[in-house]
Amino acid sequence: MTRNLQYGKILLFTTLVIFAICMGSIAYSYVYRAICAIRYPQPLDYGEGPILNQVRYILQGRNFYKDINSPPYIVGNYPPVFHLFSILLVPIFGISFATGRTIAFLAVIVTACIIYKIVLYFTGNKLASFLSALFYLAIDYIYVWGIYMRIDTLSILFNILGVYWVIRYEDDYRRLRWCVLFFLLALYTRQSMIAGTAGAYLYLLTKDRKTAGKLIGYTALYGALVFIFFTLITKGQFYLHIVKYNNNIFTLRQLWFFMSKELFTYTVFTIASLVTSIIWLWDKKKRIISLYFISAFLVQLTVGKVGSMLNYLIEPVCIMGIIAGILVGEALKKRNQIALVGVSLLILFQLANYYYGPNTLSWGWKPSPPPIALDNYVEETDGLILAENLGILPAHNRDIYFDPFIFTQLYYQGMWDQSKIVEEIREKKFDLIMLEFSLYYDHWSDSDRWTKEMKQAMYENYYLMDTQGYIRVYKPIR
Repeated sequence: MTRNLQYGKILLFTTLVIFAICMGSIAYSYVYRAICAIRYPQPLDYGEGPILNQVRYILQGRNFYKDINSPPYIVGNYPPVFHLFSILLVPIFGISFATGRTIAFLAVIVTACIIYKIVLYFTGNKLASFLSALFYLAIDYIYVWGIYMRIDTLSILFNILGVYWVIRYEDDYRRLRWCVLFFLLALYTRQSMIAGTAGAYLYLLTKDRKTAGKLIGYTALYGALVFIFFTLITKGQFYLHIVKYNNNIFTLRQLWFFMSKELFTYTVFTIASLVTSIIWLWDKKKRIISLYFISAFLVQLTVGKVGSMLNYLIEPVCIMGIIAGILVGEALKKRNQIALVGVSLLILFQLANYYYGPNTLSWGWKPSPPPIALDNYVEETDGLILAENLGILPAHNRDIYFDPFIFTQLYYQGMWDQSKIVEEIREKKFDLIMLEFSLYYDHWSDSDRWTKEMKQAMYENYYLMDTQGYIRVYKPIR
C-alpha cells in the first residue's frame, strides 16, 4: 500500500514539475515581452491611444467626458482610476505608453502574489500556491493583453485584492471594511468589474447579514457619491460616456468566437471549476471562491459586445487557476492513490489542451523596431491628422481628433450624425490620413471602424503616399 502511495505521489510531483516548466517558460516570455513593450514608443493596441490621450487631457486640466457632437470626436470609455495611476509615472517616463504599460505589468505581478496568498490560505501548501500564481502569469490572454496600456489588469488586481481581504479579515470588521475601497477602485477602473464585489458580498450574506448589509450600504453610498460628483462636474457627460456610449451591439457570433477559445483551450480547468464551484456552495470556507468564479463566468458573457476582446476572459481563467491550486493542495494531503493519479492525469490533459487548443499565444506582439517613418510623418505634419492607429498622435503630444471605432458604432446605433466628419474628409481638412487597410480594395462597405461614406470620401479625395508595415499613409489630392 505504501509503495503504491509513493507511485501516486511521484506521478503527481513529476506532473507538477512538468506543469511548472511549461507555465514558467510562458511566464518568462510574458515578462520579457512586457519589458520590451514598456520601451516601445508606438501603440501596440487600438485602445492604448485613447487612454494616453485622456492622460494628456487630465494633465492639461481638460475634460474628455465631453459633448460628442463637436470636435474633437472622442469618448471616455472608462472611469479615470487607471489614468490617475498612470500619471504617477509621468515624472519617470514622460507622457508615453510606458506609464500605463508599467502599471498594467506591475498589476499582473501583484495579482500573482495575491493569488499565491489566497491558495496558501486555503491549502497551506507553498508548491500549489506557487503554481497557481505562475499559471496566472502564463495565461495566454495575459501574454497578449498584459503588456498593453489598458485598464483590465489593474481592475482585476483591485477585484481580487478585495476578495482576498474578505477571506483574510471576515472576522475583523475594522479591517474588513477596507474591502469597500478595493471594490470601488475596481469599479472605477472598469465599470463592469463587479464579479469580485458580487461574489464577496453574496458570501458575507450567507455568513453575517448585518455585516454584509453594512458593507453593501457603504459601497453603494460611496460609489453613488463618486458617480454624482463626476456626473455633476462633467454636466452629465460622465454617465453618457461610461454607460450609454458603451452599449455596443451584442452578437452571439462574437460571444461564441471568444468563449470557444476559452472552452477549447481550458476545457479541463473549465469543467473542473464549474463542478467544483457547485460543490463548494455547500462548503462554508470555500464558498467565496465558488461565488466569485460563478459571478466572473457570468460577467465574461458580455464579451459578445462588438468591440470586446480577450480582456473579458482573463478574470474567470484566473479564478480557475486558484481553484486548481486548491484542488492540488488538497490532493497532496490525501492518501488515496486514485485521487493522486486522477489529479495528475487531469493536469496532463489540461497541458495538452492548452498546447493543442486554440490558445492566443500567436496573437502576441513580437518585439521589433518601430516604423520610424510614421513618427516622422506625424512630426512633419502641421495640420490635422486622421489616424486609425490612434496612439501615434498622443505619443507625439497631439490630440486625437476622431475615434473611428467608437463613433462608427454610435452612428450605427443612431446616436451620432456622421455628416460633419464625412464633409471634413471631402473638404480635405486632414493633411494626413493613416489607415490599417487599403482604400483601393475596400472603399464601398461598412466596417466596425469606418462607414462606407467615410471610406468613399477618403478614396475620392486622398491618394496613397506610403506604406509602413500594415499602415497605409494617405495625403489629400491637390
